[in-house]
Amino acid sequence: MNIGLYKRVLKITCVYFVFFFFIFLISRFFFLFSYGNVEELNEVKVGIVKALISGARFDISAICYGFLPLVLFWLVSMFIPQRFSLRFLKIYYTAISIILMIVLLLFLSLIIIDYFFYQFFQSHINLLFFGIFYDDTSAVLDSVWTDYPILKIVSVYLIAVLSFIFLSRSIKKNLVETNISVTFKKKDYLLTLVVLLFFIGMRGSLGEFTLRREHTNVSTNEFVNSLGYNAIYSLKFANSERKENMIVPDIDKEIASSNYKSIVDIQKEYLGSESPFFDNDLSTKTAYNEFLEKNPPNVIFLQMESMSNHYFELNTDEFNLIGDLKEELPNLYYFKNGTSAFNGTIQTLENFIIGTPKTIISQSVYFDTPFSTSIALPFKSKGYDTYFLTGANLSWRNIDKMLERQHFDYLKGNNDILEFNPNAEQFAWGVHDGYLFDYIFNTLKKEDGKPKFIFGLTISNHTPFEVPTSFKTKPIKMPAEVKKSIRVKEDIAYANFYSHQYAASELARLIKTIKESPYGENTIIVASGDHNIRQVFEYTPEDGFMKRSVPILFYIPEKYKPAFFDANIMAAHKDIFPTIFNLSLSNAKYIYTGDDLFDKKKKYRFAINDYNFMADSIGAIAIENDKVYYYTWAGKNKRKLLVQPEIGEHGQYMLDKMKTFTTMHTIKIYQDIQRHQQNKD
Repeated sequence: MNIGLYKRVLKITCVYFVFFFFIFLISRFFFLFSYGNVEELNEVKVGIVKALISGARFDISAICYGFLPLVLFWLVSMFIPQRFSLRFLKIYYTAISIILMIVLLLFLSLIIIDYFFYQFFQSHINLLFFGIFYDDTSAVLDSVWTDYPILKIVSVYLIAVLSFIFLSRSIKKNLVETNISVTFKKKDYLLTLVVLLFFIGMRGSLGEFTLRREHTNVSTNEFVNSLGYNAIYSLKFANSERKENMIVPDIDKEIASSNYKSIVDIQKEYLGSESPFFDNDLSTKTAYNEFLEKNPPNVIFLQMESMSNHYFELNTDEFNLIGDLKEELPNLYYFKNGTSAFNGTIQTLENFIIGTPKTIISQSVYFDTPFSTSIALPFKSKGYDTYFLTGANLSWRNIDKMLERQHFDYLKGNNDILEFNPNAEQFAWGVHDGYLFDYIFNTLKKEDGKPKFIFGLTISNHTPFEVPTSFKTKPIKMPAEVKKSIRVKEDIAYANFYSHQYAASELARLIKTIKESPYGENTIIVASGDHNIRQVFEYTPEDGFMKRSVPILFYIPEKYKPAFFDANIMAAHKDIFPTIFNLSLSNAKYIYTGDDLFDKKKKYRFAINDYNFMADSIGAIAIENDKVYYYTWAGKNKRKLLVQPEIGEHGQYMLDKMKTFTTMHTIKIYQDIQRHQQNKD
């Protein structure tokens, strides 16, 4: 056996291996100091050390996968005749240089993507990553060019590549062009075990399981646990999650995975001690109301791009984030403890439209399913005309094809608005909000003898953050304490602040315009952010609620006003349309997705986000990296959370509540899909 050649091949490989390990290590420390809170991290030093050790296992495993094509060379080298050793070594050097340059560029690209993904979403690469490939490509690239430091990113590539080239030349000089020793000792045969160690390194574990998410769970601190990931495994886990969350309408499997015996058992567990307020098929009804029978109001709902409850609370006269909306807030019902359904626009949109925990349906084979959960159905049953209006392109994410089957009479997008107003200003994602709102008001004015339900989707408060030249911004001065908490450059932060101010001001203008018009007496307007903007501020696990919080706003004319209102109850997107139905429709059937926010009799309320976070009056639970964290509120204002060492009885109650809520609505969506597939067959 040519052990001398084999040893030299391993030496060359080891030098490259150490190089790659340091790439991962440097990136992990860069991540730590970029996104970690120094004061908080001082209290969890032991956890950080454990996370770095855990991270090293993930890094070694990822590197081993990248080096896998080289193993064949190692094995072959042991059987190469001595006279061909130098020739083989040169071939190996050329092969390893090419292969590892490709691996370096791939790994480095994923590391950079993961770094900025975390900056935007405050999460490593997850399911949302795959949505990028289905989005408006030109708009995404425009956002990347505007928001991200392209020159710095290019510099990182250059430094890494030049370092690799320098290392390769050094290896060639010291390990390739020098003589190979033909003498060896018996213990050198132990080097053959390196191949076995390599495959153990790939596996990352000597135990029963290979590296899994739970191997990162070394602390009760969410950020510390996230430190154990690397970009390659983040993508691997995200892809596994994507496969697990693929829409496969298998109801029996869904019931079995919930550990309940039947749909009825799931519903009973969800209801607990409460009297049933929906049937076995989740259907329920609004109360009979003679006034609503004779005077059905127009209803406008607006899904506001990235409208943030955090920004509402930061707003001051000098740090003006909501513009003219400040003057309208006293006239609105403002629920201050609301959460979004999801953390992405398309996911939230589908959740609003059909109440689905499973997304993305519009780009699945089930896009043409007419869902019984459609929010347009209750309005259609009461003689309404139903509209979906947006400043975006209607073909975005195939929403037009999906919405055609959800009982909307009219679908109008950016081209319709431009036809209505050729001077409407556009940006990467479509027509700005103000022009959409003008179009909505014009739609409201159409006299056709029918009440109108209008669903509006806005887009302006999205990267690249721009405001129309026609909009006169109000001065914004960032306080010193806010400057310390932002995680992007000041110019990007200010661009977002002005964009948020613009969207909020235009919303105020629409409300004021309708309120002062003849339609102000019979038009209900509701608005909520599709998700909080996570790009600008750092949110610690203790800020988990505000990280997910969005405002929920109702303008309700005098004749339709509710008898009960509590601004501080826990609320979520799931509750908005049940509330709208009960405000506007008499004796109307709808599918239960949440609770009437103006119902004084409702005892237990909860907010839910992404179907892995839930908050109530006592605390919150969050599922991160397959680990459940239980928090209690740090104060009466319910803004900060305190992590608890154990989930406890109430935490388990919340976990069961969230699981049953998710499962029964997933089953409902699956039932509709199965029914439609049978009808097609």
